[in-house]
Amino acid sequence: MDAFLARDIILDRKVLLGVGGVFLAIVAYFMSRRTEKLVGIPVITGFGDDHEKAMMVGTEKYPTTPFIIETQRPFVMLPTNCYEEVKNLPQEKATLWEIQKKEMGAEFTGIFQHNAEVAVSLKMDLNRNLSSTLEAVEDKIDWVLNKELGQPEDWKAFRVHEFAVLAVARLVAGVFVTPRFTKDDEWTKLSLGLAVDLVRARDAIKDWPTFMQPFVGPFLSEIRTVNRHISRMAEKLKPVISNYLLNSSTTTTPLYREKRRIVDDGMSEDEEGEEGGSFMSWMIKRLDSTDPLVLARAQVSLSFASINTTTNALTFIILDLATRPEYIQPLRNEIEEVVRQDNVEEDENGILRFKQTSLAKLWKLDSFMKESSRLSKNPITTLRQVMQPMTLSTGHRLPKGTRFAFPARAVQMSTRSQAFSPEYNPPENKPPHEFDGFRFYRLRKMAGKQNRHLFVTVSQESLTWGYGNHACPGRFFADSELKVILIELLRKWDLRVADPTKTNSEVLRKMRDLFVVVPKDAEVEMKRRKL
Repeated sequence: MDAFLARDIILDRKVLLGVGGVFLAIVAYFMSRRTEKLVGIPVITGFGDDHEKAMMVGTEKYPTTPFIIETQRPFVMLPTNCYEEVKNLPQEKATLWEIQKKEMGAEFTGIFQHNAEVAVSLKMDLNRNLSSTLEAVEDKIDWVLNKELGQPEDWKAFRVHEFAVLAVARLVAGVFVTPRFTKDDEWTKLSLGLAVDLVRARDAIKDWPTFMQPFVGPFLSEIRTVNRHISRMAEKLKPVISNYLLNSSTTTTPLYREKRRIVDDGMSEDEEGEEGGSFMSWMIKRLDSTDPLVLARAQVSLSFASINTTTNALTFIILDLATRPEYIQPLRNEIEEVVRQDNVEEDENGILRFKQTSLAKLWKLDSFMKESSRLSKNPITTLRQVMQPMTLSTGHRLPKGTRFAFPARAVQMSTRSQAFSPEYNPPENKPPHEFDGFRFYRLRKMAGKQNRHLFVTVSQESLTWGYGNHACPGRFFADSELKVILIELLRKWDLRVADPTKTNSEVLRKMRDLFVVVPKDAEVEMKRRKL
């Protein structure tokens, strides 16, 4: 009897502790929702789900003050006169990472966490070594194109996004991890599969009330699937880490021996080894860690952003090329001209081995890429969540938890913006609401503007990559990667579409809230050129 009584008391205590924990979580949840309200900021209504239209109208109506767009979670759109006061805000005051963490369930997977060391490696190490990363892309581009496109002599239909995401994922793996991962089908499958699984995990956790998410999150099958994939990626990184350490100058130190012990666990004796990719070695040094799981999580966050951004840009650029064939021959002529001027050589696979200085001379290609991205990218930029209450120069207060952004598309479509005004542009340039592939080429030909209006330019009127200290640090690598792919496509492939009026990027560009949904089913017909 006493034993049963003791057991009941223990069970009662566990039940009470469980009920108490849930009660405290509920209280904390509702306390957290007692946030300061936005005051004095107008809300744009009357446009239903067309949030982009609401943003365009709001920018026109309130050019110098903030306004609110009522998406699923409202955004405050800031006017351009607030650029300078928010462009360099530190992470503890306003951050993108808090948004990504909440949207992608980062507390349950460990990815999409702010990591200053990885950001520094992108800004410093990657951008200082663009020549070597360019060579790494050129080394693999022939294999990648043959793998994903084959050698069709007759017209063959390809899904543009499917080709783009596979090509980009393989090239990114070769630079960010190790060269042999370009050809590693399992790594490619894991990288791309994770993108799908992360969305499923995000949707699964959102089905639960916020106060219940910490309790149910770790047990959701979708979250567990993501974590299994990350663990498998960590396993595949062990030989790469080990090889880096073998070739490291620290091989005689006790620290090395400890690191070596860690990465050797689980390695097979016949595992293929090679020196880790440059970026991998930079991350190991910056993070001061050889824990495969730590590095795998950093790689997932990095690759997810890099693959997604570059894939979307490449998809729309190819669509715009195929639906505007009048641009193809001038772009080919420019490539041939630079090859002659700079004596650009072909390797044994017929791949042109450009240097950064030669790539920079492709002004027309750069302009076409910039114009395509201007009209196809997300309509907002510099998305942030306020971490500490702040008051703008307009006098409006943004409470903690407020999400704000700048209306990039409205700025880049307005003749009020100097870069798109009739007074600033040559007469041949079309109005900003029309596609003009050589718009920025002509602008750069004007006196004193040759170093402005580049694909990678960040300014108050060029917002594709963000603005300020937190502008995309990987844009210079993306620029080189895209140009290498496009040079080979233009030189060796013909492109066409059945109906340009139904396949161009303006028609296919769809929105969800204030984010572009890439047309994954759009097809372009391609065949090898007879050179």
